[in-house]
Amino acid sequence: MKAIAIEATGDPSVLALTEVDEPTSGPGDVTVSVAAAAVNPVDLKTRSGFLPIELHFPAVLGWDVSGTVIAVGSAVTRFRPGDRVIGMIAQPAHRYGTYAERVTADQSLFAPAPSNVTLEHAAAIPLAALTAVQCLEKLDLAPESTVLVTGAAGAVGRIASALLISRGHRVEALARESDTDELLALSLSRVIASPVDLPQKEYDAIVDTAGVAESVDSVRDDGAFISIDDNEQPAPQRGITPAKSYVDEDGSGLESFAELVSTGSVTVPVARTFRFDEAPRAHALLAAGGTRGKVLLIP
Repeated sequence: MKAIAIEATGDPSVLALTEVDEPTSGPGDVTVSVAAAAVNPVDLKTRSGFLPIELHFPAVLGWDVSGTVIAVGSAVTRFRPGDRVIGMIAQPAHRYGTYAERVTADQSLFAPAPSNVTLEHAAAIPLAALTAVQCLEKLDLAPESTVLVTGAAGAVGRIASALLISRGHRVEALARESDTDELLALSLSRVIASPVDLPQKEYDAIVDTAGVAESVDSVRDDGAFISIDDNEQPAPQRGITPAKSYVDEDGSGLESFAELVSTGSVTVPVARTFRFDEAPRAHALLAAGGTRGKVLLIP
């Protein structure tokens, strides 16, 4: 089958459209004909060699996928051929990622695709959604807390902000000035454009999706600080124990989030789509920064 693979780590030019072996299938697996795969920061870090993980070449990158089930194993009970699904496949834990014509993985990693977006668009959801949901699960917030989300205009930050607001919290953003109008329209209370303008000891919690460790100074004493970024975390201080949140595969959690998308409670925008043979351009665009919405690859 066709896939985007790398034979070595490096800049975006190492990405190449090639032929790889069909994935093997077990009794609990479903095979999905891919409609789209999203490009995520973890893919850039894997491709460049930044992450200290062992790759088996040719390595097919990609964590996010949407598509249609075309085959199921004998033990599969959740899906049948023809179902529209989304999934998050933790690429380092599997032989292949999702930049391929077909993806095969355990049924537990997939969820029904939301009903109100195109199947291609749905590929924007899994990794960002699970990252945000699982990050917030690690916070113990009192009702009506005040929370700062750094990188609130990014995919994870946007979702985390929407979930916090839906739960009755006051949410402020650290984001580019150009994102102010859009974020205020999403019911965030205030947008701060620079870390130097952050107030001191004001927030009950900070959800750091942008790697702004110095924002910990804006957390009140005994408050909370949690980050999804790979940067060095701030030291414990003033009763604050900074935490790091890693994302786990979770089809059932993804299904719950997809229901929120179906009802319009949360949106996950798409910025650009590229053909598989344009994968180097897609990676370069995301690496340049400032993208608003997910970048998708279409077979």
